[in-house]
Amino acid sequence: MDANDSLKKPADGDFTEDRLSTGIDGLDNILDGGLPANHIYLVEGEPGTGKTTLALQFLLEGARRGDAVLYVTLSETKNELATIVANVAGRAG
Repeated sequence: MDANDSLKKPADGDFTEDRLSTGIDGLDNILDGGLPANHIYLVEGEPGTGKTTLALQFLLEGARRGDAVLYVTLSETKNELATIVANVAGRAG
């Protein structure tokens, strides 16, 4: 796979990257359609700022599209994640 395989060349000649929806309409709008594909993202911030919610929303959107997803955490317990997933999934449905 070539590094440019994820690039599309529109009629005007400018290259644009494929984008992945975050699952959050307003954020996707700000990001011109979502996060650029084939990149690694680190989300950091103070406790309670929505990092886990953002990550799980993104993963749920990927799973909805049929993508394989993986979430790795070093801080949330199984019960904490279950609660957050229930809240995120409830808003998505």
